[in-house]
Amino acid sequence: METRPVPTPRPDPAPSPSTGHRKNGDTLWERIRFEVTDAVTSGSLSERLIRASAAVEAPITTGRRIVVVGTAGGAGTSTVTAVLAKLFGSLRQETVMALDSTDQSGRLLRYLGAPGPAPLSALMHQLRTQPVRTLPDATACAVLCGNQIFAADRRDVLTLADSPIGVAEWTDVSSTLSRFMAVTVVDAGHSPLSRHSAALLSTAHAVVLVTPPGDADAALLGKIRADLADSFPAAQQLSVTVRSRQAGAAAADGLPYDRHLASGGALQLSRLGSRTRIAATELAGRALLAANRS
Repeated sequence: METRPVPTPRPDPAPSPSTGHRKNGDTLWERIRFEVTDAVTSGSLSERLIRASAAVEAPITTGRRIVVVGTAGGAGTSTVTAVLAKLFGSLRQETVMALDSTDQSGRLLRYLGAPGPAPLSALMHQLRTQPVRTLPDATACAVLCGNQIFAADRRDVLTLADSPIGVAEWTDVSSTLSRFMAVTVVDAGHSPLSRHSAALLSTAHAVVLVTPPGDADAALLGKIRADLADSFPAAQQLSVTVRSRQAGAAAADGLPYDRHLASGGALQLSRLGSRTRIAATELAGRALLAANRS
């Protein structure tokens, strides 16, 4: 039987000189251990990556919308959003949009290696007030982050409480984006039940719920999941945990600690640790599968 090669995503753009050297996700010894383990297990880890990559490349009908929301501050929603966007952009052939709808300091654009700012408010205004007939029309107010990934953020908004995104305007904007984007990934911050998140979740095909590492409050998490299911029954849910160094190895639904992710700079898939790469690709495949079921 023919052996399918391990998929290699398109290379990331070269980092700017100001980015500096970024650590690989794994140490040298971890990389050696991974290669030995993969050899001993007859390539089972590589097979996992092949299957996960195939799921990320699965055909879709119309653009899928995936909203990433955390259960607490610092859970890692921007990290997960950036990883998903990078994987969709590198493994798929279509254009991807990544949006930071939080009121944080533009971390998503930094993780994506954006060359400059791109206010989400300008993008939304343009999509609602001007004709959008082509892909360049849809991305005129976004910033290109390489591999057909466009992005915008809400750094121009001081507080979400003062200006939450409305359901009607977001419905218009997200519908327009889905005409031109294979996948739109949205970082909704860490308030899953807020009025602001409600607008973003109202049109989501899938919701990725990010929980902090450690012993999460199972009762609270269960209530959040139940409330989301009641309020947004059309959106499929899945959970993920971004592990810290102190939290140790990831569970089946988590991303392991990764030195490259922890560095806080522009994300390069080639520098992710081997197990992180597999777990992240599996998460992207699960998210797209969930979105396709919606």
